[in-house]
Amino acid sequence: MECSVASHQNAQRQQVEPCASKVTWQEKFYRWRQLRRERYALRHLSDDMLKDIGISREAVRREARRPFWDDRGWRR
Repeated sequence: MECSVASHQNAQRQQVEPCASKVTWQEKFYRWRQLRRERYALRHLSDDMLKDIGISREAVRREARRPFWDDRGWRR
C-alpha cells in the first residue's frame, strides 16, 4: 500500500512540474507590450482618477520611468 501512495504522490508532482515550464519569447513579447500599454494608460489618467484608485502622481511617474522589460512588482 505504501508503494501505491508513493507512486500517486510522484504522479502528482510530475503533473505540477510541467506547468512551471519556461516562458517563450512570444509570451515575453506579449507581456512587454502589455506593460507598455498599461504604463502609457496610467500616465494619462487624470489626478481625480488616480485618487479614485489610490495611486499618487509620483507613483505613476516612477512606474512610467521603468523600462518595458522590468516586470517585477511595481510597488517597491
